[in-house]
Amino acid sequence: MSGFIGDLVEGIVDFVTGVWLLRRRREAKGRPRNRWSKDATDVALLDAWLLGLGALAMVASAIMLFALKLPVWVSLLPMAACLVYAVHRWLALSRA
Repeated sequence: MSGFIGDLVEGIVDFVTGVWLLRRRREAKGRPRNRWSKDATDVALLDAWLLGLGALAMVASAIMLFALKLPVWVSLLPMAACLVYAVHRWLALSRA
């Protein structure tokens, strides 16, 4: 049970930290401030999209590695593409 509670607390802290970081980054760039709820919604949507995309990338990598018997470096390409997309979306969100 303590593992579940610890994971739950970690998720909440990660979310609040993400919203705080987004607000500070926008402020440092001289962007107008949004409402806290708007920033929280943006971070939640980004997290949801990246969670789903990351799961698809892991499934694609596993299929490429185990079913198609491709080399490991080729099988990691979907995860690398997911990482590049995540960085791109975070930077686009912080510029908005």
